[in-house]
This record gives sequence, structure tokens and C-alpha cells, in this order.
Amino acid sequence: MDNNQLRIITLFLLALCIGLYFYTGEQETYYEQSAKPVVNDMLMEIGQWEKQALLNNLSAAAKSTISDQQVEQLLERYRQYGQLQSFEPLAFSRLASVFSLIGDSKVNYQTNATFSQGKGHINITVVAEGGSYKVYNLSINPVL
Repeated sequence: MDNNQLRIITLFLLALCIGLYFYTGEQETYYEQSAKPVVNDMLMEIGQWEKQALLNNLSAAAKSTISDQQVEQLLERYRQYGQLQSFEPLAFSRLASVFSLIGDSKVNYQTNATFSQGKGHINITVVAEGGSYKVYNLSINPVL
């Protein structure tokens, strides 16, 4: 491979990265108005750890992969944090937005939260479904 080929490849990769940066910026702006308010409300509802609230907010894909027993185990695990009291502004994940180019469109947010029993880090992925957004994945980990 000669220097000209390396320059062309480098320019191509640089242009690709710049394009992805602007694309994900547009995605963030779009989801700021459509998904973010829904996710804010959804987290406060789910954060009370009632089974029906969680089931009402799960996507069809999530419901098809999780058993009733797993839902109970998940709720039991998250109830240890206590009820969700507040959380910092949601941070949009540009990386998840890039991966949506090659698969289903998923929106990922992260935030630090305060629960009645301490603090935790929330990572939530939602998908568009039925004119709104539903939880595709939710994880909470303690903040040390």
C-alpha cells in the first residue's frame, strides 16, 4: 500500500467520523423533543417498582424475552434501591445512535439517580412502539 492509498483511506475515515458526529447530533436533537420527556415520565413511574407499571412500559421485544419469574427477580433486585426520588438530566448516547444505523432504531440514555435507599446509575434503552416509546432494556447499578 502506498502513501496515496493511505491518505485516501484516512480522509475517508475522517469524513465518516465527521458524518457520524453530525448525524448523532441530529438524532440527539430529534429525540430531545420526542423521546426524552417520555423517558423522564417512564422512569418515575417504573421507579416505584410495581410490576404492572414495568409491564406497561416494556416493549414487545422485551416482553417476548423475559419470563414472569425474571420480571419478579428484576423487581426484587431493584426494590433494594428503594423508590426513585430524582435523577440528573438524561444523557443521550451517541454510540447507541450509531449502532441504530445497522439495526433497529434504539435510543439510549444514562443518568445518575437518587433512590430512597441510596444512589444508582440508570442506563435505559427505548424503542419506538405504538406511537410512543417503550423500554427495550433497563439496568441500574450502585454508585459508589
